[in-house]
Amino acid sequence: MLGEERREYILNQVKKTGSISAIDIAKTLDVSETTIRRDLNRLAKKSLVRRTYGGAMAIIPVGAEMKFNTQKEKFIKEKKKIALAASKLIEDGDVILLEAGTTGFQTALNISNIKNLTVITNSCDIATLIAKTHPSFNIILSGGILKTETHSLVGPIADHTFDNINVDKAFIGITGIDFERGITATDHIEAGTKKKIISCAKRVITLCDHSKLGHISVNFVAPVSEIDELITDSDADTEFLEKLRGMDIKVTVK
Repeated sequence: MLGEERREYILNQVKKTGSISAIDIAKTLDVSETTIRRDLNRLAKKSLVRRTYGGAMAIIPVGAEMKFNTQKEKFIKEKKKIALAASKLIEDGDVILLEAGTTGFQTALNISNIKNLTVITNSCDIATLIAKTHPSFNIILSGGILKTETHSLVGPIADHTFDNINVDKAFIGITGIDFERGITATDHIEAGTKKKIISCAKRVITLCDHSKLGHISVNFVAPVSEIDELITDSDADTEFLEKLRGMDIKVTVK
């Protein structure tokens, strides 16, 4: 396979899966890992991919918002591992907040038979799921503007709900996180609601696959220092994670 063919194959894989490993591509194409790394570097110089430790990922434009059905399928294995780790942090008697999102939904799927649990959410899907699987839980669904594609509730009414509650742990998803630009979101109304969610929690736990690290979206939500813990997957950039640890943010890698 010629170099251009290899790089076209790599680009197609990145577009399809969101990220690739140099080792896996090298094995698939039966070439050296050094060759694939050179290909990735060339693609990165052309701003076609973003280099990561051991591979590359798709470049997401600042203003891009992925369709929800597509988002659900992206990094699904990683999200399941992250969600399982998140669910293990929930204890008897907790008041938790599960923010609307694909990883939050996966977390709801993993909640075990915990006693005296109160679940607050701005996700119609999460509220419905928990009502079916754990009807003994105390479930509070915020009001707000319904985003029909994601079944999430955002805006002033949702914000008012979160202004008037206190929770032990808030499990949030993010579009991007960068040390200079902080936590960011694509939708400005959703960003405002996320700010309120962060402010009502004793402990903020961010559920974040590796593609979100270093990405910047349009709307500022909060500085990185507002996070207490970040749960991510094993493809996350190690230098980025070390910087988080240096800020006394607990990092869990699954």
